[in-house]
Amino acid sequence: MTRRLARPLVGIVLLIVCLNSFTFACAPSAIEAVFVFTVHPAYPLEGFARGEIGVVQPSFARSYLVVTYRYLANSPFNTNEQKALSELWAARLSNASNLGEDDWVKAWLDARQKVTGVSESPKIDVFRNREKPNEYETYLNCPKDSFDTAISTLNERLKKYGSDSPNIHSWIEGQDQVFANCASGQHIPTPLEGSTDKTLEADRNYQIAAAHFYATQFDQAKQDLERIAADSSSPWQSIAPYLIARTMVRKASVGPDETKKDSLTQAETQLQKILSEKKLGSTHAASVRLMDLVRLRLHPAERMHELAHTLLTKTPNDHLKQDLWDYTVLLDGALESDQPADRTVAKDNLTTDDLSDWLATLQGNTTSDIEHSLSRWQSTHSLPWLVAALSKVDSKNSKVPELLREALAVKSNSPAFASARFQAVRLMMEAGRLDEARVLLDQLLKNNRPQFDSSSWNLLVGERMSLAKTLADFLTYAPKVPAALSFNDDGREIPSEITEVSEGDKALIGKPFFDEDAAKILNTQVPLDVLKEAALSQSVPTHLRRDLVQAVWIRSVLLSDFKTADELIPTLKGLLPAFTGNLDDFASVSQPDAKKFSGLYAWLKFPGIEPVVDVGIGRNIPLGEQDIYRDNWWCGAAITPPMEPVAEDKAEITSFKGSTLTTQSFLTREQSASGVQQWAALRKLGAMPNYLCRQVILWANKNPQDPRVPEALHLAVNSTRHGCTDSETGRWSKAAFDLLHRKYPNTTWAKKTPYWFKE
Repeated sequence: MTRRLARPLVGIVLLIVCLNSFTFACAPSAIEAVFVFTVHPAYPLEGFARGEIGVVQPSFARSYLVVTYRYLANSPFNTNEQKALSELWAARLSNASNLGEDDWVKAWLDARQKVTGVSESPKIDVFRNREKPNEYETYLNCPKDSFDTAISTLNERLKKYGSDSPNIHSWIEGQDQVFANCASGQHIPTPLEGSTDKTLEADRNYQIAAAHFYATQFDQAKQDLERIAADSSSPWQSIAPYLIARTMVRKASVGPDETKKDSLTQAETQLQKILSEKKLGSTHAASVRLMDLVRLRLHPAERMHELAHTLLTKTPNDHLKQDLWDYTVLLDGALESDQPADRTVAKDNLTTDDLSDWLATLQGNTTSDIEHSLSRWQSTHSLPWLVAALSKVDSKNSKVPELLREALAVKSNSPAFASARFQAVRLMMEAGRLDEARVLLDQLLKNNRPQFDSSSWNLLVGERMSLAKTLADFLTYAPKVPAALSFNDDGREIPSEITEVSEGDKALIGKPFFDEDAAKILNTQVPLDVLKEAALSQSVPTHLRRDLVQAVWIRSVLLSDFKTADELIPTLKGLLPAFTGNLDDFASVSQPDAKKFSGLYAWLKFPGIEPVVDVGIGRNIPLGEQDIYRDNWWCGAAITPPMEPVAEDKAEITSFKGSTLTTQSFLTREQSASGVQQWAALRKLGAMPNYLCRQVILWANKNPQDPRVPEALHLAVNSTRHGCTDSETGRWSKAAFDLLHRKYPNTTWAKKTPYWFKE
């Protein structure tokens, strides 16, 4: 399976109808089961930061893969670094826009209130819109340190002048004008001409420079700061050189595109000058951090490789969070830009350091990536490259026997163990060595639970399910406990326990469900006789058994296997008591046409029933109630599969989620063929509202005196409004509507049906 790395979204579009493998998952923000993580490792992420690696997915975001490489290379992180990693992931996954700016502003306003008789402060918004043509983009203009500096300076001046001093009032007025520029405009304080107080004059000059800076008048701000840097009497002299560099960086960020490189070059020169002067030592730490940013943007390839080496050093790194953030941003630019001209680092430059080379190769999807992973593994025999090679090859590769020997030699205490064993199983299965794979899986499932997180464990369970030799064996491994429950609106797979979870959803935690692989086998490959046996099995959890029984019963009706449908009635009554009356009516008739109509009439009243089992949590409202988002009468039937397979996007990144086996050992060849035929027959029925209308009209024309007909016609029309439809639905809706109003105009059901519905 392949997929692109998920990217955070600013807005969420709620879809009225959305498709999963076999049904419509139709409620916006509905909680869903995540069985295998592909965007990030299993929660809690603190475990991954400690080295609990599990099965490595190439589709993980790159910050996790950097951590993977470190542990595979036997270079663990210390406690402080693990905390920094967790903080970085929390910041990225939260996608939070609130930086705490309200607290910054409040702290300033609280300090300002110490001044007696001062006027009310103007409203402060720390974000400012960029200039055209990007005026709809905002950026943080006044960061936290601007308020911290204002507060500390005010406190110092209060000690010197007192809270009721005109000098303090003048200082506050100037600072108010500075902060007025945070959001918009050009509000520049007036110089203090003729002042005999050098401190106040210096403060005002600094306020003027700051106001020009926040008003995006960067060249003027630079001139102001240069004058301050030349003024030995100013208390702001030592910080002014640093602020000059910061002004040039800001100009490069939000100023005209044509000045970016020149501004960054000026900033680099200024910072080099600062770092060479001991007397400016108080700003050296800040200058080093700013220089990192400048070099990241001015010399991205060089900086990326520097960061790669820094990230691999065993020396404790107090700047790990920022270094890893910067590194992955640069790597993203190299690997994700569609046009070579847009890349911050050329792809062919990634082999300069082993970390970048490993990441690019692991996430690559070309023949050369496979060959390169094998070449690097053979030359290094390192665990990172073993995992990369195992993840990339298929069973036909000539190096597989050697790879398997090395994979099976990995010790259980190694961070590579889970990946090595899972990939060994995968390659054995692809090669048709099913018995060997089954033995290895049974050993892992029995002895090695601690080495596999919940997501990795589900990978093993899924493979073992696909190797089942009997139906009972299959049913043992078909249910899986989700690795997480997630609203997953934006593909980030964030567990709902981390965000929010309702009381009702809490009952789902730890509960097993069918994943896509199990549902696909049950729905598309297993014939009715075997499905009936599965539905009657006591080994399946009750909620999944109910899903199985209702699916097999309505499938039997649709395929006219009424013997199977009758045999399931006692079990279905016990699992779905509300359906009992309808089932009794169905059981009371024996003629095939009457049997078919009775079953469909019952289905019209229970729109949540469908001839397939659900993937994951499935429907969250009673089967007898209509879902307002159209999850009624098997929405999946309205979806037409593509005639031609979609070509794979070579930029996509491999992830492992389900087995590649296409046949199941617990089914005979005849059973499998029968299951495929039955599935094709169901799919051929098309959109269910159309089918239901046709069947009800057919019965009504043959049996016009049946007292159920008016209600059935009403329900059929209703299904065309609340089910999933296609281009033919309108005419069938009208046909049922016309028949109802022509032959049964005075019935309650005709009065309840004032409209027919188009697609």
